[in-house]
Amino acid sequence: MIKQYFIQAFHLLKENKLISFISIAGTSMAITMIMVIVLTLRVETANYLPENKRDRTLYVKWMSTYWNDNPNSSSNGPMAVQTAKECFKDLTTPEAVSILTIPDNHLASSPEGEQISVILQQTDESFWEVFDFSFLNGKPFDLADTESGLAKAVITETVARKLFNTVDATGRTMSLDYANYTVVGVVKDVSSLARTAFAEVWIPYTSTDIGSFVWNQVMGVMRVVILAHSSADFPAIREEVEKLRLKFNDQLKDQKIMYRDQPDTQFVYNNRKWANIPPDMDRIVIQYIIIIALLLMVPAINLSGMTLSRMRKRFPEIGVRKAFGASKNELLWQILTENFLLTLIGGIVGLLITYGASYLLKDLLFDHAVLSLSMLLDPLIFVMAFLFCLVLNLLSAGIPAWRAARMNIISALTS
Repeated sequence: MIKQYFIQAFHLLKENKLISFISIAGTSMAITMIMVIVLTLRVETANYLPENKRDRTLYVKWMSTYWNDNPNSSSNGPMAVQTAKECFKDLTTPEAVSILTIPDNHLASSPEGEQISVILQQTDESFWEVFDFSFLNGKPFDLADTESGLAKAVITETVARKLFNTVDATGRTMSLDYANYTVVGVVKDVSSLARTAFAEVWIPYTSTDIGSFVWNQVMGVMRVVILAHSSADFPAIREEVEKLRLKFNDQLKDQKIMYRDQPDTQFVYNNRKWANIPPDMDRIVIQYIIIIALLLMVPAINLSGMTLSRMRKRFPEIGVRKAFGASKNELLWQILTENFLLTLIGGIVGLLITYGASYLLKDLLFDHAVLSLSMLLDPLIFVMAFLFCLVLNLLSAGIPAWRAARMNIISALTS
């Protein structure tokens, strides 16, 4: 019987080609919109190179310090190198802890190439444990390099081509702000969506005088990334971070430091906009829900109205079928099967449009991020989008069909 319903529904779709096309197009565009929105939001938190351990990474972006005699006034911003080392490097629970700067622009040059502006990040040897870069040649600087403050650099393939006209740049010398550095490794270009790992050149922070940049005794230009063995270790890591903070505060005479609810998970870290105000995550989640709902409202209303109008035009047909002995359940199942078929076709078309658009516009949407096939082909996102449209279609068609099935034959024929 179910098979017969599908056959009949398919023939009805062929008989009303224009209406069927519009219904399928509306469903597919609604599904496309849902999936593109979810994919663009998800790329901010999903694992992909070089940040393929986001699900077990914590971040301390900024900190605050306040004076004991004026606790209501605070200074906020990145931390000094020494503060970062004493408060985080002694952690024993995590797998790795890295200290790094916020990327900024510097001049780079070489005898073989032109002088260019590059985005530079200063960090330590643990940086290469937290993040997984694709090395084309060479290797990262190590603990000995960091402790010795050696002038070594890892660069991207684009920088290598501009400076040396080749990606095989390991062992060559480049100038960073007129200081010579030896290239020890070349990596594939990194998407700017990898907010923490992103740069074009990486050097040991000990190779510059950045460690001497201190203000308010404990503030500087550094941030911290903590890699856990598992996300289950997050509570233990936060507890240990708090113990080290209290220990550090005991050494200070006139002031105290605080992290304002940090370390953050990836989602919270992405939404932390101010150094002195923790993000209101409940409000942010509600905002995302409202934005998605508003963006879906127009296609949803159009889809619902179109389905409802199509059903009202079929009232006389329903009356004729009742006159020939069709039961209420048979009529209802036929209508629901037809709309399920419409939604299914629209869902498949929407899925193809989504992944076609994601591929063609990947540089615009994902800024050259190397996304895995599993991220784009996540069945959960498609199922959620499909169910949204299915429920919408079934309600738009099912309620009028249920009412028509209960009407007497004369009323249905004259509707």
